[in-house]
Amino acid sequence: MSGAKIDGRTADELILKIAAGDMAALESLYRAMYGEISAYLCSMLGGDRQSAEDLAQDTFIRVFRYAPKFAPMGQGRAWVYRIAGRLALTHLSSLPPAPVGLDEHLCGGADVEEQAVNSHAVAQAMASLPPEERQVVSLHAVSGLTLREISEMLGQPLGTVKWRHAEAIKKLKVLLGGLTS
Repeated sequence: MSGAKIDGRTADELILKIAAGDMAALESLYRAMYGEISAYLCSMLGGDRQSAEDLAQDTFIRVFRYAPKFAPMGQGRAWVYRIAGRLALTHLSSLPPAPVGLDEHLCGGADVEEQAVNSHAVAQAMASLPPEERQVVSLHAVSGLTLREISEMLGQPLGTVKWRHAEAIKKLKVLLGGLTS
């Protein structure tokens, strides 16, 4: 479902066409970004693929709805990520808090199951992070954005983004410490 990765300026052009009612432009943007937006949301939601896919769909509905208000500045991709991030944070705020620790059964397992167990442990650890820290880690690790790009995208000081990233990494190392030994 995903296409070739597009840059911010190309995304700008597509969003401007969407604002003018060009549904082919919406389809192009969707094909180019759906996979990465869905992966980002899945990471933000602690591995909840169904909710991530629902929110990814909602993201592109909002892109269509708010395209007329978009101001092109070479940041079209970031704008789409901001919409997705806001949807994720709203969704997370409606859920009960995630448990802080990992399940006991995640520390063991046969070699055949090790990869699945580790993947589940990472998803659980990510889900235990505060949403703001999870967002930064997800944007950096899953979407491949630099901390500076994340700072610009979120409209937050670079120092705040760096601090959130560092705090999240410290917490993840503690929670996932058993996986590296």
